[in-house]
Amino acid sequence: MRHQGRNDFTLRLLEAVNIQEGMRVLDVGCATGEVTHLLSEIVGVSGEVIGVDMNEQLLDIAKANNNADNIEYINSDVYQLPDELEPFDVIVGRRILMYLPEAKACLQNLKRFLKPGGILCFQESDAINGGAGAHQLPLHQQAIQRIWDTVAAEGGDIHIGQKLYMMYLNIGIPQPQVIAEALIQTSDDNDLQWLTEMMETRMKQNEIVNQDFSLETFKANMSHEAQEAQAAFIRDMAFGVWGRKE
Repeated sequence: MRHQGRNDFTLRLLEAVNIQEGMRVLDVGCATGEVTHLLSEIVGVSGEVIGVDMNEQLLDIAKANNNADNIEYINSDVYQLPDELEPFDVIVGRRILMYLPEAKACLQNLKRFLKPGGILCFQESDAINGGAGAHQLPLHQQAIQRIWDTVAAEGGDIHIGQKLYMMYLNIGIPQPQVIAEALIQTSDDNDLQWLTEMMETRMKQNEIVNQDFSLETFKANMSHEAQEAQAAFIRDMAFGVWGRKE
């Protein structure tokens, strides 16, 4: 059994939003342009996608790896987008609101860049972990908790998924639609060792693990546990929300 790819839920969300050919779309917090490129394929040559991020290094990666004739990347703070931007049919973001200090203010600002009837669509994660497989895979569960604890220590809102519906109502988006999906991984197929390696420095900086934390020992123990217990577990919960500007 293979766990879901990172874009599976995103593609289902974009399909539910009904983004069509010829639309003009803004991808906020586009980072390396993965979602930007997905959007460019949906809107086609008659459409346009603008990816915006304040990290120039990530934008350089986006321009190198996820560019197309209908894509433009701009370097900007999402709170201070250029006023000269033409209005969009759809504004999209993935895992960006949870890292912003004022997510509601960001949404309120983005709303003014939508055409009347335009769609505001976001995908966010939420640290809902039902503990499925916890009794069989305690080290895996500990690894998940460390990841969320690190994000929280850095100021991330690890439960923003559950807040999206009310947040949309509060900025004047009526009847927002919300979907959620559990990301299931298994002892044989998960990203916990890789993600821990990627976040090791951040974990130590935020004292989530001790300074003498050994990545090699961690990986060996995780691999041993995976061999001993064959189990599936809830790795993450993805929330998608969208609604139209009146």
